[in-house]
Amino acid sequence: MSYTYKYPRPALTADCVEITREKQPSILLKQRGNEPFKGSWALPGGFMEMDETVEQCAMRELEEETGLKVTEVHQVKTYSGVNRDPRGRIVTVASLAIIDKPQEVAGQDDAAGAKWFPLDALPPLAADHADIIRDAKVLYDHILYFQSQKTNSNMSGNRITPNMITSLKPNEVFVFGSNLKGMHGGGAARIAYEKFGAIMGQGVGLQGQSYGIPTMHGGVNEIKPYVDEFIDFAREHKELTFLVTRIGCGIAGFRDEEIAPLFAEAHALENVTLPRGW
Repeated sequence: MSYTYKYPRPALTADCVEITREKQPSILLKQRGNEPFKGSWALPGGFMEMDETVEQCAMRELEEETGLKVTEVHQVKTYSGVNRDPRGRIVTVASLAIIDKPQEVAGQDDAAGAKWFPLDALPPLAADHADIIRDAKVLYDHILYFQSQKTNSNMSGNRITPNMITSLKPNEVFVFGSNLKGMHGGGAARIAYEKFGAIMGQGVGLQGQSYGIPTMHGGVNEIKPYVDEFIDFAREHKELTFLVTRIGCGIAGFRDEEIAPLFAEAHALENVTLPRGW
């Protein structure tokens, strides 16, 4: 089949962002074997063939360059910056694939190498691939959030935190959003201080029948380590039941869909209740 057209046409490529579903996610990168950006780390990807979709191209290039095979990808975004590729006018469509944990990979085809990197510790990247990964992380968080929503819909009713908590059983712990200085002056923090033993000046951890998780010192990435610490604590103290309130969604100003994904691992803990919809 011949293709003729009188107007100039850009070339089309597909890139694949491969991220693991772990507490500390990893991302798969290739080392470029050819110019441009020879020797730099980049996302697996390449030029689309005439008889395939961009999704099929992304999966094919991933397998050809790293040996990793996936069967499903989610389209992230189209990147069409005029000067994004020194070879010419090249538009790329990025797709996201998610797997449970890193698998064995090796640089193949025109890739000089392939390696898993911590998602929060990336090397310098070729072209606009840092922008692509940034956008893919947003989609990754949304996908995991909605998957956790599906899991949450199967949780029994007694694992949903009540909207109003005025008293606790002896083994129950009120989990609230705090600040690092432990100034419990408003919202759930004030309730924790007045009713459940929160200590003025202590912003983190167990205090009386309450547990503080700081939410006022930065963004979601700064809150996450404290949520992870709480989940580990709850896992180690099965004799206690932790009633998680909508931390960060009041005075701190975050939305439920921003904070809820941080608690995905808590769904597996029978001694943790979460707000409805988390």
